[in-house]
Amino acid sequence: MNKKIILLLIVTLLTVASCNIPLRKVIPTPTPTPTPDLSMQWYYGEGMQIMLPPSYIAEDIKDQLPAIIETITNLVGTSDGFAADLVKDLEGNVAWYGFDGGTPAVYPTRLIVVKNKSLAGLPVGMIALGLEQVLGRDNTQVDRDTLTLDGREVTRFTYSKDANAWAAYIFKEEGWLWINVFITTPANMATSLDDYDTSIGSIQIDPINE
Repeated sequence: MNKKIILLLIVTLLTVASCNIPLRKVIPTPTPTPTPDLSMQWYYGEGMQIMLPPSYIAEDIKDQLPAIIETITNLVGTSDGFAADLVKDLEGNVAWYGFDGGTPAVYPTRLIVVKNKSLAGLPVGMIALGLEQVLGRDNTQVDRDTLTLDGREVTRFTYSKDANAWAAYIFKEEGWLWINVFITTPANMATSLDDYDTSIGSIQIDPINE
C-alpha cells in the first residue's frame, strides 16, 4: 500500500495521467558548485530551505487541496482506502509550495516540496522502480536519471510533451523522504532544467520536530 500511496502522490502533483519509462541512465556527476547562483535567494519552508530565483512566490497549499484531492479521486475511482490515507495528511506533508512569477501567467512554473516520514525506510531505488511500474501504463516518455547534486544523491524523473512538462527529484535526508516537483512547460524546462538541478542541490534540511 505504501508504494501505491507515494506513486499516486507523485502522479497527482505532476498532473499527468502517466507514462511508459523506457530509459534508465546514470548522468556523470557534475562539477560541484560550492555556492548557489548569486541570482537566487533563500526560501524557507517546513524543516527546509531552498535557493530559487527571486521571482518565486510562496503560496498556501490549502488553496490547492480541493483540486488535488479531486484529481486523486478521479485517478483511483474512489475516495476510500489508500486514497483516503493519502489525502488525510497531504497538507501536513507539504514543506513548501509556490510559483515562479517570472514565467508566463497562463501557466507559471510551480514547485511543490513534499516530505514523508513513513516511506523514508524504503530504498529510493525501490520507490523509483515502483513509480516506473505505475507510470508505465500508457505511452508517455519519461526519463529517469541518477545524479549527484552538490554532494546529494538524487533520482530525477523528467517528462516533456505537448504543453506539459515536469521534473521530479527524490532523495532521503534527516529520516524523511523528500519529493520535489517542478511543474512547467516544455519551453521553460528546456531552458531551466540546470537551474532546477542547482536549486535541489542547494536544499538544506533541518531536523523536523516530531
